[in-house]
Formats: sequence, C-alpha cells, structure tokens
Amino acid sequence: MNPMPWLLSAALLSHPAAAELSVTPGTGGQLVIRGRLALPEQELDGRLVLAGDRIVCAGADCAEPADATVLQVNDGLILPGFIDAHNHVAYNALPKWAPPKRYQNRAQWQRAAAYKAFKRPYDQLKRSGLSCEMVKYGEAKALLSGITTIQGSPAGRCLQGLVRNAENPQSGLPVSSAHVRTFILDVGGAPKIDWNATDAFLIHVAEGVDAAALAEFATLKSKGLLTAGTAIIHGTAFGDEEFRQMGAVGSKLIWSPQSNLALYGQTTRVDLALRHGVPVSLGVDWNPTGSDNLFDELRVADRVNREQFAGAIAEQDWLTMITRHPSQALALDSYIGALRAGLKADIVILSGARASVGQTLLNARLRDVAAVLVDGRLLYGDRDAMTAAGRADCDALTVDGAPKLLCMRTPGVPKGGQRLDEVRAALLKVYPGVAPLAAP
Repeated sequence: MNPMPWLLSAALLSHPAAAELSVTPGTGGQLVIRGRLALPEQELDGRLVLAGDRIVCAGADCAEPADATVLQVNDGLILPGFIDAHNHVAYNALPKWAPPKRYQNRAQWQRAAAYKAFKRPYDQLKRSGLSCEMVKYGEAKALLSGITTIQGSPAGRCLQGLVRNAENPQSGLPVSSAHVRTFILDVGGAPKIDWNATDAFLIHVAEGVDAAALAEFATLKSKGLLTAGTAIIHGTAFGDEEFRQMGAVGSKLIWSPQSNLALYGQTTRVDLALRHGVPVSLGVDWNPTGSDNLFDELRVADRVNREQFAGAIAEQDWLTMITRHPSQALALDSYIGALRAGLKADIVILSGARASVGQTLLNARLRDVAAVLVDGRLLYGDRDAMTAAGRADCDALTVDGAPKLLCMRTPGVPKGGQRLDEVRAALLKVYPGVAPLAAP
C-alpha cells in the first residue's frame, strides 16, 4: 500500500495547465507545497511542509526535506480547508424549495403544509435505511467547494474518512463526543450543558423576524446558555442590544444569509454584531433554501454587505469567516482553521488567484477548486492531478465544465466501499428528485 496517498508522480508535468500544478517526485514521506500561501497573518510566496496528517512548517523560510515530493502551485492560491459552520447535511440530497410566502419565524414554515410536502422524500430516504448515503452525498457536495469540516451531521461510523463532521467523534480529531454540542429544536427545550466536558455549544436562536423569534434570546439567557462557549445560529431577529450582550460575554454568531433571505425576506444584522466585537462565521445552512455552494454563499454575503451594511465586513474577513472564526466557534482551533505548524493538513488549492485572498474567494467558481486535502489525503481535485497522484480509481465527474475526481471510498468503515455513483444510485432509486451535486 502506498503510505503517501497524496504522493504525486512525474506524469503531472505533462498537464500543468489543467490543475496549474507541477511536481518533482521524491522518495521520502513528506510533501512540500510551494506557492502563494494564505497564512493567518499575511499572504506570501512560501512553502508548506507536510508530514502525514500534519503541517510541520508554513512560511517563506521553511526548509525542504531533501527527499520530499515538491508540489509547485502556479497562478493559484493555497488556503486552509474551509469550514462550513452550520449545515443540515443530510438534507442536501433534497432539491431547492421555493417557499410560497415569507415567514415570520422558523416554526411557521416548519408547520406549513407546503414544507411538509417538500420534506416527505427526506423522511422516505431515512425510512429506507439511507441515512449514511444522504450524509455522504452531502459531504461530497461540500468537498466540491473546498469544505473540509462541516457542522450538522448525525453521528455514525459510516461517516468516517471524508469531510470532518465537527460534532462527531468520527471527525478524526482527538476530542470527545461532548466537546461540541448542537441543538436545533426550540430553545425552550435546550439541555443543560456540562461546561467541564463541552467547549462549544451551537444552538438555533431567533431564526425569524418577529417578537416570538426575538423572545428566544431571553429564554437562552434564562437557561444560563449565553456564554463564551455559545455560538448562536442565525440570530436573525436580533438588534443592537442583543449583540451588545453577546459581545460582552464573548458569544459567537453563525450567519446563513441566503437561507434567511429565502425564508424571511431579510437576514441577520451582521454589521451590528461586528460593531460589538462578535466573531461571525458563515454557514450554508442546507440546500433547500441555502446556496448551491460555499462560494455562492460568500457572494450573497458580499452583496448584503455592500447593499445593507455599508461594507462593514472588510475584504480580508471573508477567509476568516470560513476558517478561523468557525474553528473558534467549534472550539477546534487547536487542530484546524489555519495554515500553521502543528495543525491538521486540511488544505484547499484554488486556481486563478486574484490580487487578494478576498477577491479570489468572491470570484471563485467550483471549477477553480484544483485540489482538496483532508488529513494530508488528496480527496478531490482536477482529474489530471488526481490521476497523477495515484487516485485514478476515484469517481469521475464533471463540475462546472471541468473534469474532476472525488475519492469517497473509506475502507474499514460501514458502507465504506461505496463509490459516489453507488451512493447516488441508492438515493435515486428511492427518490428520483435527488439534487445534483453541483448546479448545472
């Protein structure tokens, strides 16, 4: 067995334009990635040195091991793996839902006949024993836009080995199942949290625009759950005072603008959150009313920022909102969220770098995702690069007109031998309306 699943061979040299990558093969167990790096403090031309699943050096002065394989990234950008701070991953097998009206709070649309009819295929897929396939399909969808960690997956050993599931022990991180707790039901039923065991508690609060949605903030406080370890999902009804109180205790905010706009006609006042020092993360929420992918969600957020927030979100903050801030909201910043020595080798390489990281992200399309590594393993990328890396046995697909390969199989776990086409076929057999992995 090849001990370096990311190892590239000289074959890549004949296809430098497709992936904007070139390689000098080595004989050792380390990988050096050269190119423009998006480091926590700055952008620079430098190197990443990887050993197994870890980054051992990141910067301009990293020494290259003599026997390392060297991957040169030309006209591209090397970034930390993206983190989707909030999603309902199993629902991403469903297509788009067009709400027949705008709602005032979450309870209204969840009780609506139109939504119940839309949701029936989800229930049918679950009853058919396809929960693993539903989530793995959602993870594959996430990988297409460079997401290496996602919040919002149910627990299950079958989910081990693809995208990290933040709140599950299958995340590949040395944390317990209590480290990250989530709660998606009415805040009135929120559990007590043992803060000796839990470092991050994510909860839906004030998703809506009316007094009933806003009243959930008082309920959260009455339960003693407005803390530095709390990350509030949505907060759409919040005003200046709620964000002031969040900032005073160090709570975090997770923002899903597209889904908010589709359901309620307006979204969270992120400008007020930032005014009070509340760290903001971005989450796609789910496929039915969210964006097709993380890049589209960034563009929705950028439009809202320009049209409603007077540019309160600075250009350099877009990367922070999908890396460092969500890693902090999930209390996983000791492991993921940056290109830094000692952290996990979760890496995204984007083609076609712009003048800044922010511009690159806002202009990125799915075809620009040249490579995605999780734990130092190359799981997705341009077909030529993946083939040259010894991953030709992975699943071929065309994304945004570009040929790609995606590696879904994870030996040693339940249903781990499934290929992408097998997962998709199992879902389609029960529900022919399964959403495409990428919008046509």
